[in-house]
Amino acid sequence: MPSPERAPAAICGIDIGGTGCRVAVTTPTTGLSAARVFTGSGLRIGGSGLDVEELMITLEPLVEAARKASGARSLDTLVLGAASLVTLLRSAEGVHAELSARFGAHTTVLASDVLTSHIGALSAQPGVVVAAGTGAVALGTDHAGRWQRVDGWGHLLGDAGSGAWIGARGLEAAYRSYDGRAGGSAGLLDRLLERFGTPEDLVRSVYTRQDRAAVLASFVPDVAEAAAQGCAVALGIFRSAGLELARTATAALVDGLPPRIRWVGGLFEASPDLLEEFGQELHRGHPGLDLAPGEGTSLEGALQLGAATALGSGPEQREGFLSTQHHRAGRPQQPGGSA
Repeated sequence: MPSPERAPAAICGIDIGGTGCRVAVTTPTTGLSAARVFTGSGLRIGGSGLDVEELMITLEPLVEAARKASGARSLDTLVLGAASLVTLLRSAEGVHAELSARFGAHTTVLASDVLTSHIGALSAQPGVVVAAGTGAVALGTDHAGRWQRVDGWGHLLGDAGSGAWIGARGLEAAYRSYDGRAGGSAGLLDRLLERFGTPEDLVRSVYTRQDRAAVLASFVPDVAEAAAQGCAVALGIFRSAGLELARTATAALVDGLPPRIRWVGGLFEASPDLLEEFGQELHRGHPGLDLAPGEGTSLEGALQLGAATALGSGPEQREGFLSTQHHRAGRPQQPGGSA
């Protein structure tokens, strides 16, 4: 896939998740290394799905600041990569139209963040990328006929091994200690009290907020600190997380893909025990596996996807992963059928 430096016009890449977003604009004379990255707040998901109006309010100043910083007068292609973006929208067409109207982009691309992560981590080569932060998901693809997404079902139904998953289990161990039940950790209880106040305060906070996954994941540093100080419960949580993420990656390595796996996301830096268990489990099941950290970020993947799309060599529409529209005179033209 072409690099952003070869793109014929300005490309805007947006990477947004549950806890924050990053925006950058590249031009034919400046690559990502020279682009300024602007950051803001993350997605908000309500009862009706993604809050599109709030999303636009969040993105508008960031995209404008990135465009001005790049020196570009207008945007050719805008790529919005976000967690579960394509599946959480009631109307992809409406978001395409809104992005074009607000930012003047000739082409808009809506992509799942697992796809932009894959492109950034493997430079569009076939293989598997497992991404772990607040949530956890893997994608195995050759960008042609093989597409296998695994997990990414959210903190209530999945995201095994994720930051929210680790935080929830750390807090559960704290509550067990508070109650005097087996399997508790006094060290994690002390950290719960220090970070959140009383156990009752935390219950009220978690169950009344929309960003519950982020609240749970905020406890990961506390679990990591306890593990580093020898807490057996905390160590076990991180090792279990590594095992779960390895199972997620394995399920994405479908027949026909090379034995190539990359990992991305800040969670892999949270604990050496998690990364060790992750690697050991994968190598046990796949001798000769090419396993390494990702080469680039999901923001870089969004920019690479935008550059390829602008050159006419981007991947085809893919339900659940990718939706592209070209806009002429304010009216979207859909390539290859309905988005």
